Amino acid sequence: MALTLNRDAIVWSRTSTEPKPLVILMHGLGSHENDLASLADFFPKSYASASVRAPLDFMGGYAWFPQGSFATEQGAEAFNLATDAVLDWIDADIDPLTPIVLLGFSQGGAMVSHLLRTRPERFIGGIMLSGFISPAPLPTDAEVATAQLPIFIGRGDQDEVISMDRFEQASDWLHERSLLTEVVYNGMGHSVCHPEVLNIAKFLEFAISGENDAFAAFTQK
Repeated sequence: MALTLNRDAIVWSRTSTEPKPLVILMHGLGSHENDLASLADFFPKSYASASVRAPLDFMGGYAWFPQGSFATEQGAEAFNLATDAVLDWIDADIDPLTPIVLLGFSQGGAMVSHLLRTRPERFIGGIMLSGFISPAPLPTDAEVATAQLPIFIGRGDQDEVISMDRFEQASDWLHERSLLTEVVYNGMGHSVCHPEVLNIAKFLEFAISGENDAFAAFTQK
């Protein structure tokens, strides 16, 4: 059964008829569209943002796919259904000339990787916060390597929600197929910290300018 996004639930930082750069924010399991919306306060002024609500109800909040969807055939289909819902909204409501950066936390981070893998030509970069990747191959995976998209992964070294092997799987897969910068934050659990937010803002500056090697050098200072 097809999924759809609730357009009335989208939190916009700024609306415009012009095709200005856009950050699409996707929250984690059991959360909602307001959870990440405040990150837009730190974004470069050249960007608008849209924080979207996941399509499935989950314990008073929302989910992109059922909890535990990861390595099964049914899980792979759940990833695809959620991805199609986001792409359908983008195709219908976002000017095709609008540069888009995807940003997601946890399940939302998994959505970032799956959207980039499904239609890499539509996006200019991705930001995965404490996220992971579906192990199921996609027919467009070769196109991801060709696109060489800039991707930022941030996670804490004290994360007790996402296992280390899932972090490593995402890191290894993306290192081979993208311009990946990965930062591990000491003492951070399954959350977002201020230094990470500053790195997100800097990544967005470099993403729109195309200076992705400069961003990698910045994070290594």
